[in-house]
Amino acid sequence: MITKTLFLAACSAVWIGGAQAQEIYLQGGTLGAGIGGAINLGSHFGLHADFNAIDFSHNFTVSGNRYDGDIRVRQGGLYLDYFPWANLGFRMTGGVRLTDDKLSGVSTPSNGTYVFDGKQYPALPGENATATARYPTVMPYFGVGFGHQPSAKGFGFVADIGVAYGVPRTSYTLSPSLTQHAGSAFSQQIASAGAQELSDKAWRYRWYPTIQIGVSYRF
Repeated sequence: MITKTLFLAACSAVWIGGAQAQEIYLQGGTLGAGIGGAINLGSHFGLHADFNAIDFSHNFTVSGNRYDGDIRVRQGGLYLDYFPWANLGFRMTGGVRLTDDKLSGVSTPSNGTYVFDGKQYPALPGENATATARYPTVMPYFGVGFGHQPSAKGFGFVADIGVAYGVPRTSYTLSPSLTQHAGSAFSQQIASAGAQELSDKAWRYRWYPTIQIGVSYRF
């Protein structure tokens, strides 16, 4: 469902910039590489849509353990632009982000041990913990930017800086072999401690700042 939603967002970006051709643009930044399109609704308002993606590795710590993680960013968006000054490119932008962002990491033992709930535990082959976090599918966005304003045909510059809001959903699971080795009671204890710390970490990232810059072409 999420993938279908983002596919439609990507199609919207191309449709706005292509079939309804006023402007198309390419951009890059904290959301990765992206494509988008814009149309104008008079001298003070406009719409733009985009789709961005990037994958990269990121290591993090939960409950005293190091995790080798991967981050996948997939975001589409639809935005309303307001230009306070009709002849300038500065604008205020509000809209929604449609996301399929995911962080997933598998614990890596340090000196042959894991640390669960403050206690060291021998790391045996096949025993690990997995931590995941996902942003909500829909996130409100507000920011400021430059570009997408009606002007002469040809190339132009676009830039956006803003913030989206959404509390990531988290999960923390132990491998079956670790659950069996640790025993039912202790495995529930360490899973609960890991889940709580992961949730606390994710809460700090509920505000999602972004910066994107790019080049546009107006038909």
